[in-house]
Amino acid sequence: MKNRTHWLPKVQFFWLVIALAAVFGFRVSLLPWRPAIMMVATAVGGLVLTGFFSLLVLFVLLRAGRRGGGKNCLFSAALSLPALISVLLLGVQGAKAPLIHDITTDTDNPPVFRAAQTLRQAEDNSIDYPGKTVADRQQHAYPDIKPIETPLLPAETFAQSLATAEKLRWRVIGQEREQGLIEAVDQTLIFGFTDDIIIRIAPTGNGSRIDLRSASRAGISDLGVNADRIRAFRRTFNSIRSKE
Repeated sequence: MKNRTHWLPKVQFFWLVIALAAVFGFRVSLLPWRPAIMMVATAVGGLVLTGFFSLLVLFVLLRAGRRGGGKNCLFSAALSLPALISVLLLGVQGAKAPLIHDITTDTDNPPVFRAAQTLRQAEDNSIDYPGKTVADRQQHAYPDIKPIETPLLPAETFAQSLATAEKLRWRVIGQEREQGLIEAVDQTLIFGFTDDIIIRIAPTGNGSRIDLRSASRAGISDLGVNADRIRAFRRTFNSIRSKE
């Protein structure tokens, strides 16, 4: 029976190769994001299903009093655990996040991307702000995403905002000091999905106001990534300010 279960780990390694090939293919621009995501989703599903099947085979072996082949079953099931955990975590995260991928601190007058317009491809999400429906979803899901008010003058705010972006390791792709605009891009860890960011600085009677917009080029839901990015900017900006 041992020889009859040796194929289980091989099938799991096949699914792992498919997932890694999809990620690599997207990162080196050989695959568009939709096929890459479909390949990863298929591979993850294959890993999980093969893992459950391996446990079923193990149960049958134990019921029949056969020990040979059990190690292959356990090894195959173990290979499926990271995929299963990832699916559960993404499911929980996806249930909390609304189906939006464009977040801004000013839903009435969102900052307008300029440099990013030349970087997005035809298959990417639209650069235009989606409108009231998305604004309502954002305000319901992320009521804390608001403009940043600072007593700093616009020139000082611009310099500190630029320092904040660099500290967060965003890649700055455009600066317009007179207009108070900074554009940058950031990438997700595994897939390397690119998100566009714009920072808008305007003078107020008491200092300056900072508005941000973070939008994903790919996907329907960002799983809360863009909101977290704006929160990270606020924390880092205030941290730099408090140290001065």
